[in-house]
Amino acid sequence: MSSRYWLVVIVLLVVTAAAAQNRRNNIEKDYLDSRWASVATRMPSEWYASEEARRVAENVLLSQKEIGGWEKNQPYHHHFSDSLKAYYLQTKTEKGATFDNGSTITELRFLAKVYAQLKDERYKRAIERGLHYIFISQYENGGWPQFYPVRDAVDETVTDKTVPYSMHITYNDDAMVNVMTFLKEIFTGNEEFVALRLDEASKEKAKIAFDKGVECILKTQIVVDNQSTVWCAQHHFETLAPVNARSYELASFSGAESAGIALLLMEIDNPSEGVIAAVEGAVKWFENNKIEGIREEWIINENGERDRKMIQDKNAPPIWGRFYDLDTRKPFFCSRDGIKRNSVAEISQERRVGYSWYSYRPAEVLAKYPEWQKKWIHVQYNAIVLPAQSIQKAIEGAPEVPKNPYVILVKNGIYNEKVIIDKPNIVLVGENRDSTRIIHAELSGKLTIEEYKGNRVGNGVIVLMEGADDCIISGITVYNNYGSTVEPTTAHQMSIFGRATRTIVINCNVWADGNDALALWAPDGDGMYYHADLDLRCPGVDFLCPRGWCYATRCTFYGDGRALIWHDGRGDYSKKLVITDSHFDSESPVTLGRYHHDAQFFLLNCTMSDKIIDHPIGYAYSDKVLDLCPWGQRVYMYNVKREGGNFDWMENNLEKSKDSPKPEEITALWTFGNVWDPEAKIESLWEILAY
Repeated sequence: MSSRYWLVVIVLLVVTAAAAQNRRNNIEKDYLDSRWASVATRMPSEWYASEEARRVAENVLLSQKEIGGWEKNQPYHHHFSDSLKAYYLQTKTEKGATFDNGSTITELRFLAKVYAQLKDERYKRAIERGLHYIFISQYENGGWPQFYPVRDAVDETVTDKTVPYSMHITYNDDAMVNVMTFLKEIFTGNEEFVALRLDEASKEKAKIAFDKGVECILKTQIVVDNQSTVWCAQHHFETLAPVNARSYELASFSGAESAGIALLLMEIDNPSEGVIAAVEGAVKWFENNKIEGIREEWIINENGERDRKMIQDKNAPPIWGRFYDLDTRKPFFCSRDGIKRNSVAEISQERRVGYSWYSYRPAEVLAKYPEWQKKWIHVQYNAIVLPAQSIQKAIEGAPEVPKNPYVILVKNGIYNEKVIIDKPNIVLVGENRDSTRIIHAELSGKLTIEEYKGNRVGNGVIVLMEGADDCIISGITVYNNYGSTVEPTTAHQMSIFGRATRTIVINCNVWADGNDALALWAPDGDGMYYHADLDLRCPGVDFLCPRGWCYATRCTFYGDGRALIWHDGRGDYSKKLVITDSHFDSESPVTLGRYHHDAQFFLLNCTMSDKIIDHPIGYAYSDKVLDLCPWGQRVYMYNVKREGGNFDWMENNLEKSKDSPKPEEITALWTFGNVWDPEAKIESLWEILAY
């Protein structure tokens, strides 16, 4: 071959080698410019077999603390100077190992990747030491601190210098979630760790630690009004209560960290009742606390500084505040002075741009929830009652405080018993509303059961005791037949009586031979009640008579000569009885409604027979005054139609109410001031309650 041919070959080889070297130089430049977490876990798989990866691994081994963890925010992929190497050797026994900002877990993941490629046993031993560090740093209650051993409280931003915030159970920046995710991958045999060939004892210890962590998560979830919500970014290492960290990281509901916790729980196979309840509570909180119509935008402010600004944008996706006040439940923002402020614009520019005050992460939870719910929440009854059995015994078999709805299916039949519900979260559902009947005869002055578990019991076929909150009654005929079977009277003989709140009664026949058939009277009139698709029949007076807030829709009322509805709204101007899309009728001419105390009525899209007489809803007595009712007559109507023609007092007058709501704004959620959404709860249980 000619010398020219070999010259061309040599030139091509030189060019190819130069190009390869250039690519290597570019790769090295790219990863040196990258963040350590990206280099540690996101490089191409073949890179972890390279000499550069080996060099970085030497840095990671050198910087591992004697106790097994690593410091935070260290660029281990950079070249170490002799002085830096000396520093790491000299500080191996000093404090500083942490889980903050992904530390320790990131280094362990990196070493697992290079071990899989290079099989250097020193990497495996370092991983085993790191795993041991995770085990010994876990508290007995299942939580992990931010630093272990705990640092001294020397940071000037610490709010309590007697207890370093790094000592507390730390969800902040996903510290504990990162640890638990790593442990789960260890004991489930994730492919990233297969090459390590860890012994079964180590995997079992990882599972035990993970399970204890889950228990800690369940115990630290913040409960408000018996409802599970979300978590604080840090909880006290002993009491588990929400606590402050740095001066601008105050105890709160955390919109950001709680998303990571919820996502972790949603990855658990065959979740326990407690895990399901925790996820359900968090999802509900995220739904109720999303912020719509704003977005973040980075700008250059008037001082020429990079700054953050919230922009009004009706098309913006939902966003969540990082911190929500534990009392007001509204987002707050802080400078380093620790003073809560209502907007990010009110804090210092340094904290505005140097901290993440909003998060989109809860949207990921809400997006994954429907599939998770479909997979793990199936129709199942906790108890089934047959006609020869006792409904009361089924209730007594429920946990004292069920974390999830405790569903009791009552099969078709007649049940002659008084039913007392003294526990929250009980769902009593009949097989068929017309064929599942609870019938009992009782007068308010002649109780068949006066005391239950040391507490006085009210009059009623079904009685919800104080504290039996969040219960549902559906698909049942409930009938107090005292007046037709014992003695002819219409004196008080309740069908359903309650001292609880957030009570739902739907798809039922509620009948009584006397007054106050459906009487829900939470203490101080502070109850919330939702009714839909009821058939209410009563020859007595006031047979729908709530105290507090009540929303009723698609109901039929059939009386016999005495006022049909009643309301007690004392103590809070916003209390109200709202009735929509319902029909009123009577055996004989009847007054629509009345009140003895301050009350507020809204009737929308209702129809009435001509038995409703020309007598506006008003004070019960004309000859005496029990209550001055300082708020006066508050009766508001829209699109009410009476057979034979409307009376003047039936005119549309919503604009006269304090808030002047439009008809379409008057919903169940509006009725309860946006603090309770019974229709969402019904929807979540529709597979059980469907009718």
